[in-house]
Amino acid sequence: MGPLGFSTCCFPVRQTIRESLSFAMSHGFQAVELEVNESNFDPTRTEPSLLEWIGGIAAAGSLRLGVHSPGNVNFSDLRAVHRATGEALVMDSIRLAAQLGAKTVVVHPGRVVGEDGPQKVRESWEQNVSAIRRCAELARQEGVVVSVENLCHESNSVNPEIASFLAMCQEIGLQLIGLTLDTNHAALVDGLAESTSVIGPYVDTIHFSSNRGQKSDHCEPDEGVIDFSTITEFLRGFDGTTIIELNETGVESAAALLRTRAYLEHLLS
Repeated sequence: MGPLGFSTCCFPVRQTIRESLSFAMSHGFQAVELEVNESNFDPTRTEPSLLEWIGGIAAAGSLRLGVHSPGNVNFSDLRAVHRATGEALVMDSIRLAAQLGAKTVVVHPGRVVGEDGPQKVRESWEQNVSAIRRCAELARQEGVVVSVENLCHESNSVNPEIASFLAMCQEIGLQLIGLTLDTNHAALVDGLAESTSVIGPYVDTIHFSSNRGQKSDHCEPDEGVIDFSTITEFLRGFDGTTIIELNETGVESAAALLRTRAYLEHLLS
């Protein structure tokens, strides 16, 4: 198994990015994914000295950094102004990743807005593909990889099952992008084993968490219903980055991360 880390979204908003990265290094994590949004890490409000400190951590090899672009962007929005605004935010995240020395930028595929029909679905799909491709081409120029996350479980997703997700990524160009497997999302639609069998060879990032069977809870594995033993061999052979991605658990955040790491270590032992 490759580098193991966590997303900064695991911690409450009041915890600073400096505190989160310091926690990672002091507790032996190898990676951190910086969640870019106003509530967790807003680079536009971050002091240049702090950005320089973060970049120094990556340059020293102390942590493998990744960036998660804003999650509310919709590449498939047929309203050109909305789509362009979202695409610009993702491109800003790519430039930030390059500045910090981060390796990947995770992006969300789009959703069909309003009532759908075959023509509208196809147009939304095409807008999604072209926008992510443009972002991926910029990322390549900046020395960063765009990694597209499976969101098949979301209402009105342009790719409502894992096979169509792979088809979309193939149309974008697998030579341009990586794929992020979110275990919590995968279990809600196609199942974990089926999802890894379809996209496993292309996955460069794993978002690791469970759910309670009804929605995207992002809870600890021992609190959820997902049977991770079905992908134990996949996890053992995976050499990309695994990111623990839990919903905020308040004062329990640090303990929840350590418990989840211990669960993974036990699973793979």
